[in-house]
Amino acid sequence: MTLVQLAAAAGLSQPFLSQLELGRARPSMRSLWRIAEALGTTQQALLAGEPDPVPVDAGGAARLLLHDPEGADVTEFVGAPTEWGEFFTHGRTELLYVVAGRFEVELEGSPVVSLDRCGSISYPGTTPHRFRQVGTTTGIVLVVHGG
Repeated sequence: MTLVQLAAAAGLSQPFLSQLELGRARPSMRSLWRIAEALGTTQQALLAGEPDPVPVDAGGAARLLLHDPEGADVTEFVGAPTEWGEFFTHGRTELLYVVAGRFEVELEGSPVVSLDRCGSISYPGTTPHRFRQVGTTTGIVLVVHGG
């Protein structure tokens, strides 16, 4: 697939993908998801080939800690957007565990859930969901996808 074809399939611009490929741009988690969807894979599979944390939007970074396509994927996010992004959906159950800082999780149609250090929440990935970091402390969250 060419960069132009990938851009069209992912709904992103070819110049952005070129800058991303050259390490001159940081993807949002939404952009990474769109790229994975266009390639017929997952964000976790894209991160699996990277030994170091991948810089993402809002100055954060994502690092895949475990990738087992038949079991669970564990992704660590250090720093996260403080504003709500778009809702995500996918086919796997998701568990979000707060290592440091404070986060809010919103499941479409439900009240926002606040989570502090050691807090967790699990939900079906098919439920539209999103999370954001709250406060000035850099947050660290583990996201586990399974089933």
